[in-house]
This record gives sequence, C-alpha cells and structure tokens, in this order.
Amino acid sequence: MGRNSHDLDSIMGDINERDELDKNSSDDSIEKVSDSGSSQESETGPNNADGSVMSIAEYERISFDKFEAVDLRVAKILDAEPHPSTRKPMYKLTLDLGELGRRTIVAGIGAFYGREELIGKKIIVVANLAPRTIAGVLSDGMLLAAEDEFNVSLIVPDKDAAPGSRIH
Repeated sequence: MGRNSHDLDSIMGDINERDELDKNSSDDSIEKVSDSGSSQESETGPNNADGSVMSIAEYERISFDKFEAVDLRVAKILDAEPHPSTRKPMYKLTLDLGELGRRTIVAGIGAFYGREELIGKKIIVVANLAPRTIAGVLSDGMLLAAEDEFNVSLIVPDKDAAPGSRIH
C-alpha cells in the first residue's frame, strides 16, 4: 500500500461534490452541505497527521454510492511467499475468499510481518479492485492496513468470520 493519497482517487474515481449535492437535494432525510462545510461542522474537518486541523477543502468526501461500490471481504491467507525481485520487502499472498475462490495479491508488508504470522490470518481485502501487475505478478485485490510513519497494521475482523464474508 503506497503513501500517495492520489491512489484512493484513482481507485474510487474523481469526486464531484457538486453533482452529489444536486442529486441528494430532493432527499429530505439528508442534510444539505454548503461549499464552506456542513451545518454541523465549522470551517474545519478532521485532523492532519501532525495533529493540526485540515480544512474541509483539503478533506475530500465520496458519495455513499461510490463507497457502496467497493466490495470489502474477509480473506484467509493460505500462503505468504516473499517476493524476491522487489526493492522493498513484499509478499505474494495466496488468499481464500470463500465463494469468490482463491486470489493472489502482492502486498508491501514484508518489513512488518513474518511469513509465519501471516499464514492462517484473516484480513480484509478490496475484492473488486481491477487486477494489476505489481513487480511482475498479477495482483487481484488489495489488503487493507493502517499505516503511520513507523508501522503498518493489517485490518482484521475482531471475531471469527468465514472467508468471503462481506464487510458492510
């Protein structure tokens, strides 16, 4: 998972807040949001990584329809093979996604996880991401992880869930 915030934009498509406002204006249950922020928020939104508050203009939101288009699933890691031909430590992971079958993904988590602790672990993946070749291997999905400047932490279900279970 890269640190470039534009990766999410390329996955989710361009965000056009004005179209969403027009689309939702007929729904009385949804509060309208002005260009300067919502009626419940001031000119500021969430915090930046350094703790400072970012402006609403810096924090882009997506519509519920765009979020709903992302198919998040539980996957069980069946194998974690170190990828030898990359400059940063990566794994070629073989995953069980239940009814969706087996998948291979490439993940840059080798500096944070050993092979033994990955095998058998259940993680959350984006199952409907278009496949792409990473370091010569076709990667058919993307795992979810939290990342800061010091660590990467896989997003995992807190209770047992079957491979292929949908995340809502």
